[in-house]
Amino acid sequence: MGIYDRDYYGDNQSEGRDFFQGEGSAVRTLIFANIVVYIGQIASRGTFESLFAANSTAIWGGQFWRLLTANFLHDPSNPFHLIFNMLVLWFAGRELETIYGRNNFYKFYLGACVFSMTMWALVETAMHPDIPSRAIGASGAVMASMMLMTLHFPRRSIIFIFIPMELWVLMSIYVVMDIVSLLQETRGIGGNQVAFAGHLGGVLYGYLYKTFDLRLPDFRRMLKNRKMKKFKVVGRDWPEAGNRTSDRARGDRTRVPTVTAGTTTRPSVRVAPSTTRDVASDPFENQIDEILMKIARDGKNSLTDEEKRLLEEASRRARSRRGAPN
Repeated sequence: MGIYDRDYYGDNQSEGRDFFQGEGSAVRTLIFANIVVYIGQIASRGTFESLFAANSTAIWGGQFWRLLTANFLHDPSNPFHLIFNMLVLWFAGRELETIYGRNNFYKFYLGACVFSMTMWALVETAMHPDIPSRAIGASGAVMASMMLMTLHFPRRSIIFIFIPMELWVLMSIYVVMDIVSLLQETRGIGGNQVAFAGHLGGVLYGYLYKTFDLRLPDFRRMLKNRKMKKFKVVGRDWPEAGNRTSDRARGDRTRVPTVTAGTTTRPSVRVAPSTTRDVASDPFENQIDEILMKIARDGKNSLTDEEKRLLEEASRRARSRRGAPN
């Protein structure tokens, strides 16, 4: 079996087969979801906001789903609120998805949504304990994405309003502006139209994610593995027809395994010489399996030079077995 046939390798190697697959598919899916919800907001005439917007009173009353759902709502009267957030998500998200992989980026983004809205709710409650506040928008999660990208590529040059600057400079400007605006808000200066605390919560989440590598485990794979039936392979003698003498005494017969329910420990089975290679017991194939699982878990950029070399060698062997030119 070639290395591209393994199911866990395919998760990161889709070649853009459709809108929801391939490189950048998580970002496209999130943008698509935001657009669909925005259309629903306009059609519902305020019903979506009443049910799903972040409301400080409702959140502390137990409606915690609002910490997530509010991130997919935007101002129906101002389409640029949605457009700007989605453009920044497209800019930063595709790069991050390449680094971390599709599933890890989903978990990062949704975690940023909840974290940033929680920070907003805490600050708003502290500043205005008796006044319910409301927030919508993906700005907190988008700021988390920008912060994480900045930590990976601080000196990448970009053009911002026709002005070239490095990414860390742009991010610093945004953070300082949000801090100053939040301080002014605590003193009653300025309006309350922007959730500055949510922005800063997203920045903090991006920093913590990169610094402490806060990637969540793959719960889907863990659940799948938990449901798989466990087996234990035990060596068993194979008698000759009409003769019950064990091959242990003869020493030149094949040991045939017996499969019983139990553990997943890999057996040690002695096989008689054969021209057919057992792929499952090949140390090289085992190395490739571990490398491909690492790609599915951490993304391609986590590979060392030696691991990349081993992948290239595995690909060359696979082509040779298929008779394809090297």
